[in-house]
Amino acid sequence: MSLRARLTTAFLVVVLGPVLVGAIFVGVIVTAVSDTRTAEQLERASVMVESTIGTACERIQTSAATMALAHSHTGEDVAGEIAQLIVQRDIADSVVVDNGDSKHFYGAAMPNGVHAVCDEPIPQAASQGAIVALSATGELQDSEGNLIATYTATRLVNQNFLDQLARATDSHLTLIDGRDPPLTAGISDTEEDFITADSVLPIHIGVPASSMAPMYWTLASMVAISAICAVALAAWLSRSTTRPLTDLSEATRRVADGNLESRVPVRGRDEVAHLATRFNQMTMQLQRYVQALTSSRDQIRGQLKRLGQTLSSTLDLDRILEVILETAIVSTSASAGLIVLVDVDDPDLLVQRAGEGELGIDDVVRVRIGHGILGGIAAAGKPFRGRIVEGETGGYVRVAGEPRASTMIAVPFTGSGPGGTALEHVPVGNTLGVLVLYNRYGGQEFNSSDLQTLGTFAKQASVAVENVLLHRQAERLSLTDPLTGLWNYRFLQVSLQREIDRVRRFNRPSALLAIDLDHFKAVNDTYGHPVGDQVLAEVARRLNAQIRDVDSAFRQGGEEFMVLLPETNTAGANTVAERLSQAVSSQPFTVRLPGDKQSIQLNITISLGIAVFGEHGSNTGEIISAADNALYAAKSAGRDTWRVAQAH
Repeated sequence: MSLRARLTTAFLVVVLGPVLVGAIFVGVIVTAVSDTRTAEQLERASVMVESTIGTACERIQTSAATMALAHSHTGEDVAGEIAQLIVQRDIADSVVVDNGDSKHFYGAAMPNGVHAVCDEPIPQAASQGAIVALSATGELQDSEGNLIATYTATRLVNQNFLDQLARATDSHLTLIDGRDPPLTAGISDTEEDFITADSVLPIHIGVPASSMAPMYWTLASMVAISAICAVALAAWLSRSTTRPLTDLSEATRRVADGNLESRVPVRGRDEVAHLATRFNQMTMQLQRYVQALTSSRDQIRGQLKRLGQTLSSTLDLDRILEVILETAIVSTSASAGLIVLVDVDDPDLLVQRAGEGELGIDDVVRVRIGHGILGGIAAAGKPFRGRIVEGETGGYVRVAGEPRASTMIAVPFTGSGPGGTALEHVPVGNTLGVLVLYNRYGGQEFNSSDLQTLGTFAKQASVAVENVLLHRQAERLSLTDPLTGLWNYRFLQVSLQREIDRVRRFNRPSALLAIDLDHFKAVNDTYGHPVGDQVLAEVARRLNAQIRDVDSAFRQGGEEFMVLLPETNTAGANTVAERLSQAVSSQPFTVRLPGDKQSIQLNITISLGIAVFGEHGSNTGEIISAADNALYAAKSAGRDTWRVAQAH
């Protein structure tokens, strides 16, 4: 059986089955409800008839008793006035006062017939003929039990009385007494009668008759119409449902074959049409995802190529870190990130060396190891990822100066060289820096795959930092004197040329001091070269302690030194020369003799020559020569002094 036939059959079963069952159920329920309603109406009408007649009897009984009581206490006249008032107020239709000697009538004249006494049962009243009134009697007796007067109050039982009673009960009433035809009132279309019991008046009660035949014909017509509509609707529904499904199946096959441009025609606005719309949206989104993945792949390839080229072609640490950070951000879909390294001058301080994206901060990130989020991760030395809520994540609390973000991922890294680090200022095994990324696009948290990816880039950052620092260390070793730690003659040439260029560009003064130890040959000859080396190292230390950070000290060779003083004129150079001479000569040198634990003290002095750029020379050779000539002049003047070179 095809899908269309199955849908048609299923629809007919689902629709017509409940319709038939519902029709039968409705017919049974309506019949039962109708019978119940009729019984309730009869019961309610009976109660209302009995209650109304009882109320009328109570009123006339009360009236008769009141008149008799009034006569007993106040006299016959007052009782007569009360009788007249009862008739005027329509409490009773007539009142008869019988005092034995005479009768007094108040109200309407009574027709001939039987009076139904309120306290007597129905059979006694009905057996005497037509009932014309309801009556109640109040008797007045003396102390010996003799009858003094009788007060009788009546309520006429006529067509008007029966009409009022029928309107009050909304039913059909028939008074069953000696009349022919009987007295009737109310609606005439009745289904069944109910004879009242325990009532003063014999009244039959009827309720409106209801026929169920029209209802049954209506139900049958509705079932027939429903069947015809269901067949037509089932045929249309199966056709309209299977056609889009066929289109969807064909489009799915094309997508499975790799054609992501396949689309399903959308017909109507039903669920199948929504399914077709969602399928088209899915294929378009999938197509965009494939394009985005292809673009991301090409972008990552480009970033990795750029990273490789940067690592292989430059020793600019900041540039290398920027490329590593950019590549890490692209690879993990982060929106921002930074790299912090241990500060050279303060091993407990992390300083930002690269930043990318919106970090929500104005200054460079500086945080102590063990403080804040970054400092805590650096101190722990373990990778971390999580969501930041109110400045706290994973037990770490953000401090001032750290970026504000909702999600983060961070990997600390150390050096991979001997001892675990290539940084001389970082203790062995301690963290070298931290690579951290913030706020992944889409608001999602970073996952374990991102952590692995970031770990790879952290290792690259570690290698890059280590390589640059090793290169700087090697370069420094090639430009420094191993004995004194001062810059060597090679770097002196480079520095002098750089300073000459600066002086020419900005027209600012700079000075060069040539320094030589006095009688140093005698020290070597007397105590040996190891002692002479101790003296040279101490001289270098004292010279470095007296110059500025912008000044540079060099060992030119042997016992000769030079000091380059940027932004210094002749007067300033004289001041520095005096300070250096005092630093060397003011305190004896304590040295240890070779092969002996004994220490001796030596008095050492120096001679200095001063040359100023522009005044005493315009190039490297001239300025060095001028400083040397001034130095020789100082030695000729008796040593332990300084001289300024002659004008160029």
